[in-house]
Amino acid sequence: MANKKYMMAKSRIDFLLSAVILLVALPVMLLITIVLTIILRSFPVIIQKRGLTEANQVFKIYKFKTIKANSPNQTNKGNIFFKSDLSQYVPTFCKWLRKTGLDELPQIFNVLMGEMSLVGPRPFTINDLEILKNKYPKYYRARNIITTKPGITGMWQVFGNRNEGIQNLLDHDLYYNEQASLWVDLRILFGTVFLISSGKHTDAIFPSVYDGKEFKTLSNTQTLTNY
Repeated sequence: MANKKYMMAKSRIDFLLSAVILLVALPVMLLITIVLTIILRSFPVIIQKRGLTEANQVFKIYKFKTIKANSPNQTNKGNIFFKSDLSQYVPTFCKWLRKTGLDELPQIFNVLMGEMSLVGPRPFTINDLEILKNKYPKYYRARNIITTKPGITGMWQVFGNRNEGIQNLLDHDLYYNEQASLWVDLRILFGTVFLISSGKHTDAIFPSVYDGKEFKTLSNTQTLTNY
């Protein structure tokens, strides 16, 4: 299981680090807010209901808006890992925000409120969770055993391979749930800093080609037999 002493201290560490990040990033967030308001002609912060499943750690996430209001709701035939057809609705500045991961900055407030961690499993929108539940019920149910808080960044976000779909996501989720420690979090945070500084952050709309990156050889840490 994850290091219990570290997990008990993690919430305090998250709060202190997030407070520091917020103080440093506040001018940047203000500038982004102004630019997005001009480009999108609407309030630039969106609130989405997300969770690990529809019943596990559901909360409202804050995020900079990067997609135009006239974009379709359903894309890529229900593939939550690839939504590249939405790229035509993402302005150039917003694409840069997504490639650097700066569109996630408002989630600092979620961390300060104790709803998220800086590092943890990826929370998905309710719509994406419904797709997971219908297409991959066994894998979806397995996410209910995750006790670590959802993260702004995480093992799958940095070291995962979205080309391998739900199995790869769950492997990383369960591994982190069992092996979370200060060392693991530091590796993930340093990997995140590299992705942000190099503009290589990847998401469903702008996925990058998998480059063989990995944290270590992952093995299934939980059996799916009972799910």
